[in-house]
This record gives sequence, C-alpha cells and structure tokens, in this order.
Amino acid sequence: MKKLIFSLLLLSFSLINVANAQSIVYADVNKADVQRMNFEIIGKLANNYLIYKEVKGNHQINVFNENMQLLESVPVTMLPKKGDLLDLTFYPFHNYAFLLYQFQKGNTVFCNAVRIEANGKILGEPVTLDTTIIAYKADRKINSSVKSSDGNKILLFKINKKDPAHHVFKTRLYDGELNLIKESRYTVSMDKGGHFLNGYSLANNGDFAFIKYNRLNSGNIQDASLIVKPENSDIYKEYPLSVSDLFLDDIKLKVDEENNRYLMSSFYAKQKRGNIAGIYNYALSLDEKEKLFETITPFNDDLRKKVGGKRGSKTAFNDLFINSIIIHQNGGFSIGAEALYTTNAGGMWDRWNYWGGPYGFYSPYGFYGGWGGWGPWGGGYWSPYYYYSPFFYRSYWWGTGYGYGSEQYHAGNIGVFSFDREGNRTTENIIFKHQSEDRTDGTISYQVLLNGSEMHFVLNHSGKISDLDDVIITEDGQMTETEPIEAKDKYVDFMPRYGKQVGPGSMIIPYLYKKNISFAKVNF
Repeated sequence: MKKLIFSLLLLSFSLINVANAQSIVYADVNKADVQRMNFEIIGKLANNYLIYKEVKGNHQINVFNENMQLLESVPVTMLPKKGDLLDLTFYPFHNYAFLLYQFQKGNTVFCNAVRIEANGKILGEPVTLDTTIIAYKADRKINSSVKSSDGNKILLFKINKKDPAHHVFKTRLYDGELNLIKESRYTVSMDKGGHFLNGYSLANNGDFAFIKYNRLNSGNIQDASLIVKPENSDIYKEYPLSVSDLFLDDIKLKVDEENNRYLMSSFYAKQKRGNIAGIYNYALSLDEKEKLFETITPFNDDLRKKVGGKRGSKTAFNDLFINSIIIHQNGGFSIGAEALYTTNAGGMWDRWNYWGGPYGFYSPYGFYGGWGGWGPWGGGYWSPYYYYSPFFYRSYWWGTGYGYGSEQYHAGNIGVFSFDREGNRTTENIIFKHQSEDRTDGTISYQVLLNGSEMHFVLNHSGKISDLDDVIITEDGQMTETEPIEAKDKYVDFMPRYGKQVGPGSMIIPYLYKKNISFAKVNF
C-alpha cells in the first residue's frame, strides 16, 4: 500500500488541536481466520462482544469479553451448505440478536430467523418468516430487510419485477420479538427502463420509505420522489422532489427520528455529465408529511481551489461519493463523502462509468438489476456504492472485491459538509488523504464513530508501522487531530472501514495480521 499522505484543512473558523492518544486492546490471532474469511461484527450484547465468522462453509460466533479475550466459539450448525445459502443478516438488540438467513431448497427460497443470546448460543428452533416459489437456481437473496432505529421493528420485503412497469411489493412488519404486526401487498408504477428504487428505510412508527428515481442515459437523475407506505395501510404516497433544473447523482435517505423528519441528500450537476456543482438537501416531516425545506448549496470557487488546485478546481469534487448522513444533537446534520476510484491495466473507473464495476456486478439498465438472481424477484435497487458495505466483510463467495485481476483501489479526500436544522450551510471540512491498495479495498477508506457532539473519522495510515488516525469534527465545525494509535508491530494493517461502534466511545476494528484477520477494541 502506498503510504497515506495525510493532512488537514479546516475551512471554518477554528484551530487544529492535538488530543491525547487513545487506547487499544487486541484479540489473539487465530490461524484458522484466513484473509478470505467472511465476518460481521454483531456488536455488544449485555457485557459480551459477538463476532460472526465463516471459513470454508464453517460458521461460528466468537464471544469476547471487555479485554477482547475469547470466552467461547459457538458453532452455527443450522445453516445450509454454501451452495444453497443466499444471504444472512444480523440485527442486534440490547441482550440478544436475530440472525435472518435465506436459502434455496428445491424450488423454494426460505427466509428463516433464529435468536442469538448474549453468550452466542442459539436456543430455539429456526422460525420461517417467508417462502418464495421460484423456477430457477437463485444466486442472490430474494427478501431484503430493514430495522427501525429504536430496534422495535423489522420489515421484511421482496419485490416482484416480472412486469417492468409495475413492481409488486410484499412486506411483512415484525416487532422486536418477531411477532407479525402487518402484512401488505401493493404495486409501485414504474417507467420501464427508466425508474429505479433505493434507500429503503423503516421509521420507528412502522412507516416504510424509499426513493424512486429516473436515471438518464447520461447517468444523472432528473426525476425523483420519496415514497412512504404507512404501517397500517396498503396505500403509499409519493412526494416529488423539485429537481427539474438539476442533475442529481445518487440520492441518500436518512430517517431522522430525533427531529421527526426524512432527510435526503445528493450531489448535483448543472448539466448532463457535468462537474459536481454542490449539494441538494430535502426534508419531509414524519408525521404531517409536509416539506420542511429543499435547499441547493453550491461549492464556491475558494473551496474548489483548495481541494483541487487551480488546474483541477472545476473537477475537484467529481470523485466524491456520499457515504453517510450524520445527525447532530442541535438538530443540524453533516454529510460525509469520500473520493473513490480504481485503476487497472485497462484504464480508470470514475463517476461516469461505475455501472457494472469494478465493485458491484449490477447494471442499472439490466432488467433484473436487483437482488433476485435471474428470476422476477428482486430485493430492489442498484447502487454505485455496493462495494462500500460497512460491517460485513464478504471476501469472496458473497461477490465483493477481493483478489480480482489487477485493480488498484483508491480512497482519497473526505469532505464533511455541515448544515443547520433548516438545511442551511454552516461549515465545511476537508480531510486530505490518499489511500490505495492492490486487489482489495479492505484496508482503505474510513469509519465514523459518534460520541455526543463529536464525529470521529477513523482512518488507517499504512506504512512500515500502520496506525489509526482519528480526526474529530464537532457539530459546530471545530476539527481536532488526535495522536495516532500505532500498531503493536509491523504485521498489523488496520481495516477501520469494517469497524463497528460498540459503545459511546469505543469501536471494534478488524485488522490484517500476515495472512490472517483478527480484531481490536479501540477506546476514543
């Protein structure tokens, strides 16, 4: 990996301070946990930390204590063999978690669930949540699922795309104990070949929301609406966005429960395939479904020059992709975006040719561009961010990017753009960096830890001895660079992108150690 060139630019009225070093504790390296292991950090259940691992079809849940000492390794034996298992998803609660998994048996795809206790054990029998009859061998999941932020509801949904003009939704809403609350079936009208869906989200009140948009041949979005299907109704309503004069990129949706609203954000251009000109924001109230604001925030010339220099000022933000919408205690919010691209022997991938690669394998123009394999069922959306899948490291048989050809993956500058509760610009911060890695993106990019009014941007700084860099940005734009956390030896290479927050100021972060993967708990 090229050495991370790291510098900071503060674009608001503040000073750069240096904070004290943080603490880290490592779990022992298990030689069976090879680099091509699939894993997910489930989270903290009671006083334990649970991590799921899969190697060569063997599934297990490792249980760690506060000092990352392995208490128990619990085999997960009820999962089907590798060729039949289509997907699995974990939903942690305070003292337990649910594992939802899908598999095909004959001509039927099952979606089952089991409860995982804080000690990693599965005590009950699997419960079947849904079945789907198909006439083909599925290679991806049929059902998708989302969880409300308070953890009291889970929605299971699937989309039948047999008729391109009418996508039929079937949804099942469950409470936190997987008791069925409501089953619905409804049809969303689509423009054949033009309309797509993404951003599936579940509000605490049980409302199901997502975005419908029309992507032009140029790659831009010029027609979009928010769809909300209430918990106790089978009739949804569309709320159009006023973007006729803009060319949007990829729209992100966030349910902001603290401020009772849906938030949507996107970069925009002023012409087809044009340079990224600024940020579009839209807010709709959760209860009354009234538009709260719709704002356009252009990037000014000073910001462009500081990021791209004189020669690159017009194209300074063309490699940025929005990764997250972060809600603040004062009602404001920040948008985190990162420059992402790849290079290989055949050329360079960028914003205008991300359909079908290098990270996904999904074309927005394909008839079955969703999750349903080659049949009419699809989980429902394509995204250029498919490879950016935090928490779950799916190394090879799930189909994400490890070991493919001669690609070199790059993660560049991070932009943090902040707004008040009415969507007005407040501060802008840029973290200058350049990370690159051959044949994998596991050690590049970043993760965000939220602690009160602070956003911690955690990065891997790779060199002779890797370290974790922690850049703190407060909700009022103050930026602080902490002392780096140096790895214990030269064989450690951190993977913060797959880290998961497990407490107010703590995160479990995986790391590569020679040819293996292990985990460390970091207190910030």
